[in-house]
Amino acid sequence: MLMVDGALVGRCGLYCGACSIYRAYMDGGEYLEVLAGRWKLPKEKIRCNGCQALTPDCWGFECEIKRCLDEKGYDFCFEYDEFEANSCERYEKLAARYLKRGEDVRDSLKGIKAGETERWLEEQEKRWRCPSCGKPISVHADKCYSCGEPL
Repeated sequence: MLMVDGALVGRCGLYCGACSIYRAYMDGGEYLEVLAGRWKLPKEKIRCNGCQALTPDCWGFECEIKRCLDEKGYDFCFEYDEFEANSCERYEKLAARYLKRGEDVRDSLKGIKAGETERWLEEQEKRWRCPSCGKPISVHADKCYSCGEPL
């Protein structure tokens, strides 16, 4: 059984363990170099500990979803009425963007709300691994930065 990290439960339903920023920061190496070059940033600026463990130095600390939830005093998007009514424009844009890449963040949040967080984390840990070497991968990477195999 895989060890799951509760810090990787995105407040919007994303799995932080497959986030490019998180993966580059945690894994370092070539992927960190790629992102730093792509965004013309020093490597030290690309850092994240996962949504449940953000610090002011983390990339996602100023995330608009996080900021909205903090202002309303909520931990997750499912806690406000607009979530069930599909009427939060900000969340609906995010959900549509991630659904295009195969992640149903709305469904993820429903599972988290139902108390299935551990199961969901285990599924995500398995899903976002390189089929060749088994190391964690980013949803945005075109190759595994551990073994070099195309994804």
